[in-house]
Amino acid sequence: MEDKIIRVEEQASVDQEALGRLLMLVPARHREDERLVRFLAFRLKVDGFDKTSAFVSRKLMAAERCTFRGLLYDFLKDDGESNACQDR
Repeated sequence: MEDKIIRVEEQASVDQEALGRLLMLVPARHREDERLVRFLAFRLKVDGFDKTSAFVSRKLMAAERCTFRGLLYDFLKDDGESNACQDR
C-alpha cells in the first residue's frame, strides 16, 4: 500500500528551493513534520511561492498571538481551530 502514495514534496513539479525557503519560515521543531512538508508542497504547487509564504506568515503570526502550542500542521490545515484561536 505504501507504494501507492504520491509524495507531492518529491515531485519534479514542486520547486525544492522554494519549499526549502518556506520551511525556513517554520519554527525548527516543526520542520521535520512530514504532514506539514506535504501540506506546504501542495500549497506551493497550487498557489505559488508568494501566496503560500504570505499564508504561512499570516498563520504563524495568528498562532503566536493566541499562544497556540499544538502542531503547526493542525493550525494551518484546520480553519476551525485557527478561527477559534483568533476569536479569543
